[in-house]
Amino acid sequence: MTPDVPPVEVSRLLLLAFVAVGAVVSIAATAPLSTFAGGFAAGAGAVVVLSFLTHPRRGPAPSDEEETR
Repeated sequence: MTPDVPPVEVSRLLLLAFVAVGAVVSIAATAPLSTFAGGFAAGAGAVVVLSFLTHPRRGPAPSDEEETR
């Protein structure tokens, strides 16, 4: 049996770049490459949405001055 592998952390900015590149290639290319790029962009977009749902952004930590008040 193979050991469990922890999930790989991927930058959301990198995923957004994949969405943008996939969308541009989908518009500019011909049929076979266009459909692949569109699917790739949709998949990367789904991963971005899932990453925001599973790990929402947190606000900045309160500073020491705010804690003493």
